[in-house]
Amino acid sequence: MDRITAMNAFVRVVEAGTFTKAADTLDVPNATITRLIQQLEQELRVRLLHRTTRSVTVTPEGAIYYERVVRLLADLADIESSATQSLAKPSGKVRVETAAAIAAGVIVPALPEFYQSYPDVEVELGVASKYTDLVSDGIDCAIRPGEVSERMMVTRRIGEFHFVTCATPDFLQRHGTPRTPADLSTRPSIGMIYGRSARALPFQFSDGSTETELALSHRLVVSDTTSYLAAGLAGLGVIQAPSYAAHEAISAGRLVALLKDWRTPTIPVHVIYAPNRYLSAKVRVFIDWAVTLFERHEDLRRS
Repeated sequence: MDRITAMNAFVRVVEAGTFTKAADTLDVPNATITRLIQQLEQELRVRLLHRTTRSVTVTPEGAIYYERVVRLLADLADIESSATQSLAKPSGKVRVETAAAIAAGVIVPALPEFYQSYPDVEVELGVASKYTDLVSDGIDCAIRPGEVSERMMVTRRIGEFHFVTCATPDFLQRHGTPRTPADLSTRPSIGMIYGRSARALPFQFSDGSTETELALSHRLVVSDTTSYLAAGLAGLGVIQAPSYAAHEAISAGRLVALLKDWRTPTIPVHVIYAPNRYLSAKVRVFIDWAVTLFERHEDLRRS
């Protein structure tokens, strides 16, 4: 038995909560994880996990073993990194999670540049409208808009954006151009649900002295920015979309920016990752690249 491999498998089962999730994040068959844990328990002569058909829980002995093994594996990775850092190139898979609009509009178009610098790094890019648990799902880092609720995660602010209120020229010809936020209540609009929110966000405005928040009655509500922008481009109603997502359509004249004298809230964008003392080279270079990418993006750089 490869003791280090078995230890890694045990740590992933504890963090993921199931053998199946652990196998998925390690990209090995479920049976392999089961065999490694069984061999580890036989070698140690102690039960590390309680297994049922629905869940896996850690025994008291397993909890103690987990704490020590996590430190041991971190130290081992640190030693290996120090020994090979000057020679080795970052390589391996980096699992990243972000919003669909950021993936499609920002990260994916720039990936050829990343791969030119780091040809041996494989990026697995997951998109989700609802946030997942990074540790249990084996995600190396996430790039998320909005405030971060995960208190135990390392958080690094890498950019920001604002919302832009807009509609198609044809829609404005049919319904008229709103001159104030209050005018939106008489025109069809599209609602957007972000993150963990269960309701569509209100349209928000400020003229420097007055804050206005409109809870409109939407004819359509969606839960991802790509569909939201598509609904606006289809002429279904007024939208208040992230500036980076609407920029191209506005520049091309397919959407018209409205209420330009009114500001909208500034939304931060963070990269987050688990607070491991050791951060692998492949993850570190991806995060550093993402920081640089956002710094030079006109609609996402920090002001």
